[in-house]
Amino acid sequence: MKKVIIAFNYMDELIKNTIEKIKQQRIVPEARWKFLARKYGTWALFAMIIFAGAASFATAYHLLSSLDWDLYHFMHVSAFYYALSIIPYVWLVFILLALVVAFIDVRKTQTGYRFSALKISALIIGGIILFGLGMSVFGVGESINDIAARKVTYYGRHMITNKNSQWSQPKKGLIAGRIISVSKEIIKIDDLDGEKWDVVINEETLIRSAVALEKNEMIKIIGSIEEENIFKAQEIRPWMGKGMMNGSGRGMMKGK
Repeated sequence: MKKVIIAFNYMDELIKNTIEKIKQQRIVPEARWKFLARKYGTWALFAMIIFAGAASFATAYHLLSSLDWDLYHFMHVSAFYYALSIIPYVWLVFILLALVVAFIDVRKTQTGYRFSALKISALIIGGIILFGLGMSVFGVGESINDIAARKVTYYGRHMITNKNSQWSQPKKGLIAGRIISVSKEIIKIDDLDGEKWDVVINEETLIRSAVALEKNEMIKIIGSIEEENIFKAQEIRPWMGKGMMNGSGRGMMKGK
């Protein structure tokens, strides 16, 4: 009985102190609309962050999927070093930033403390990848990349490696362009920078089976500079193909 009375007195004293503290600090109940605004605002911010991360992932995926990954053979570097040189670090930074901010945002929610860091991270990463792939299907990544290339100075050539910059390296043996004319030994092209080249081909030139050597067709060429604006072709690929293509053909085009 004595213990019950002591406990009752303790609770009574605690309640009085709490009430006194509320009066001193002028604490008032928060309006319900403010509570709901903060609650749903936090989740809305989370959704926006996931969307931004997914858009960055879609853009990075577009860039990486459009590149030729086997060119390290021709550039005489290791596959690892070549992969490091073409990773779109700009978009990777945006993805990592989205991960960090989204993680912090989830922790601030009412139920965020219930989940481990691993589960929250898995949820965020999974959401970014899933929505990012969905955006890729609808061409969102390609659109974002095109807008960035037009609006952001130095983006296309200095901040990322895209298909155009990858195939605009004549000194490294890589050029691409639109065919102007085709003869037995020379393909004249207008490259991606508007410069004209005479591309020399012979019986040793590997011409991929999907290549159409016709006027106005876009092609990619691996080879070396012989003289000023004269490029000797070792291999010719279609512009829309990837580095590792199924099937290939050797041969000379007849003069046109």
